[in-house]
Amino acid sequence: MTRLRECLVTGAALGLLGIGAVGCTGQETAAPTSTPTSTPTSAPSAGGTAAAAYEQRVKDALDTISPDDPEFRESGTDRLAEGVHHYSTLTKGSAYQVAFVCAGEGTIAPVVGGEKIPAVACDGVPVTHRIASAPVRLPLTVPGLAGATGSVGWRIVAVTD
Repeated sequence: MTRLRECLVTGAALGLLGIGAVGCTGQETAAPTSTPTSTPTSAPSAGGTAAAAYEQRVKDALDTISPDDPEFRESGTDRLAEGVHHYSTLTKGSAYQVAFVCAGEGTIAPVVGGEKIPAVACDGVPVTHRIASAPVRLPLTVPGLAGATGSVGWRIVAVTD
């Protein structure tokens, strides 16, 4: 029993020492030094910032219609590296308009309901495609072409002519 108590006391002391060490890492109010920061830690944030900027650019281009608008059906954004693989449930026989936007570099090649539409440049400008008579389940696929990077977005609205 004495051996068990000795192990517990030692373990507790080491645990408190570890907790105390975490709290003593320095003060945040210290004056900054002139030592440059390392580039490996700043590189991911730069990539994350670019990805966030591309995604925001795509959202801004697609936000020309409110989700509360009766014509709005659905929309989404994805990283171009992942592409878009989506099925939309629509009213069979109704007309819809699909808008695609890519922001970044390169081009994308959207496929709507099995039909390839012309390539879309990743310049942040929306390109629309009309569906005259929609199926109940409309597949949307957007693969990036070789070298394409950035974000891609899509939006579906009902056409009421």
